[in-house]
Amino acid sequence: MEEDALPFVLALSTVQFPADDLDASGETRQPASIALGNIILADHGETLPPETLPPVENPRRYRPALARAGVAFAAPFDPAASAHASVNAPSLATLPAITLVSASGTWTPVRDLLNSDRFQTEFVAESDSDDKTYLRFGDGRTGRTPLPGEQFVATYRIGVGTAGNIGADALAHVVTSESGILGVRNPLPAGGGVEPESLQEVREYAPQAFRRQERAVTEADYAEVAQRHPAVQRAVATRRWTGSWWTIFLTVDRKAGLPVDADFEAELRAFLERYRMAGYDLEIDGPRYVSLDLAFLVCVEPGYFASNVKAALLERFSSRVLPDRTRGFFHADNFTFGQPVYLSQIVAAAMAVPGVRWIDASAGKGKPTRFQRWGEPAHGELAKGQIDLGRLEIARCDNDPSRPEHGRLEFIMEGGL
Repeated sequence: MEEDALPFVLALSTVQFPADDLDASGETRQPASIALGNIILADHGETLPPETLPPVENPRRYRPALARAGVAFAAPFDPAASAHASVNAPSLATLPAITLVSASGTWTPVRDLLNSDRFQTEFVAESDSDDKTYLRFGDGRTGRTPLPGEQFVATYRIGVGTAGNIGADALAHVVTSESGILGVRNPLPAGGGVEPESLQEVREYAPQAFRRQERAVTEADYAEVAQRHPAVQRAVATRRWTGSWWTIFLTVDRKAGLPVDADFEAELRAFLERYRMAGYDLEIDGPRYVSLDLAFLVCVEPGYFASNVKAALLERFSSRVLPDRTRGFFHADNFTFGQPVYLSQIVAAAMAVPGVRWIDASAGKGKPTRFQRWGEPAHGELAKGQIDLGRLEIARCDNDPSRPEHGRLEFIMEGGL
């Protein structure tokens, strides 16, 4: 999936060994690059044997406790989701790893019973100060009520906190009936485990949790709930009367500059359906990119090769993730709707590159400086010191020679070696 793609270019070709540098095996070629990663999802904890709970005596007051403390919480596993989404699931998506079985069927955990009808076999797990877990059932209106004498068997996992965030190469064994596995290791440290909130943290955060907007009415509401989607960096909503009804036009800035294609539009539309106001249509589209046309004169310090300094400048102002994991100046995630491009920021970033003595960003007769929109005449942006963007516009400068319409950047070098 696109979310799981490497954020940098990795050469996969092999390189030739010198004839006098062969290893003991006689190999004459070696890999140019090696990528290490954890490729199988795993969770921390232990699934306990089934536990029989006390029978139901008073259905209205039935609130059994599990024998073991420290019940594990985890987000439901979606085999169709990307690895990035699986390991970065929001905390609100986590549920206790508990399953109940009774004569009524299988009972599953939910965050609350407000959306459960009187037939749904669901329950809520609640913990107290001693980390003991109690199970709460419905009242017959919100969630099904257990029957008198009904017996529950609970299967659950224990294991919480940061103890599961083991270090790199901590795994050494795998228990499985699958054949063909020669070994197991984790070249990267594990992550995702967090400690349970303390009672004091609950007191502080609970009032704010109930202020979370769960419906979309205004333009700001639609933009805010769209930004809850993990692939959306920012969204802007516009309400328009389209002749017979109101329509919300949602313009989305995807992370990493990915396109708002038909598949993503369908995914986001389904994500927003629970928030959408009845009687309103919803249209989703991508941003209006504004390509830039930039050129600056750069003076190189003595003792530096001008070609090397130029290469460093072009890398610093690229639109990709750099080898040191930082973003290039024009990376898609550095700009969003309506964000101006400031000349001062470009000058500051250029001056931070080793070998740059000064950068001439002033206008004048015969000077090659350009600071404007691509394909348009200048409108005083250089004198103003910024290129202004509209409400639905995002700046772009890929500096790809094969696609100059996506922005171009030129450095004219002087001095140096």
